[in-house]
Amino acid sequence: MTTRPGLRERKKTKTRRLLRQEALRLFTEQGYDHTTVEQICDAVEVSPSTFFRYFPAKEDVVLSDDHDPPPQPPTTSRDPSEPLKPLTDVVRATLFDLLEQRISQDRETMLARLRLVSRVQPLRARMWQQQEARIASTAALLAERAGKDPNAYDVRVTAAVLIAVTTETLLYWADHNGEPDLTALFTRALTHLGGLTL
Repeated sequence: MTTRPGLRERKKTKTRRLLRQEALRLFTEQGYDHTTVEQICDAVEVSPSTFFRYFPAKEDVVLSDDHDPPPQPPTTSRDPSEPLKPLTDVVRATLFDLLEQRISQDRETMLARLRLVSRVQPLRARMWQQQEARIASTAALLAERAGKDPNAYDVRVTAAVLIAVTTETLLYWADHNGEPDLTALFTRALTHLGGLTL
């Protein structure tokens, strides 16, 4: 049975959600560059110090997810007697895990966030700064599933490709008003990549 979060955790989740909601509203109404952290805080009736407890920088109210960091490998190691899946299946499953992580929020919020990232240069720059952590996490997930070393060159390169594919697909999807279906786009990306493996 899943334990319900305590009152303090629920309040923190609500505050974080409200800060993001009001930030996105203000960014849409008056532009990212013309919106200050103070204005966001005024809209939620919290102090700037509260804002920075949830988001280290203004960019992070758009970029960070409630599910960060990216998915980690299972806490229990894979049974060595269990046969390894074909490497192309491992790559495909990992790419769709990355997709599932990104679409776990409501569609309109995700579109609003991605449109901002696509159009606001400081957000794009900050996003690329965060890619190294995502690559490392994805490499660990690939390695766990494939029985390989997460620091192996082929694993790291495949992880970097998957992160790049995820990023570019989501930005393309946002630039085209949420069309076509994301699963179709990711499937098309895998077909385009051909025999991507480890």
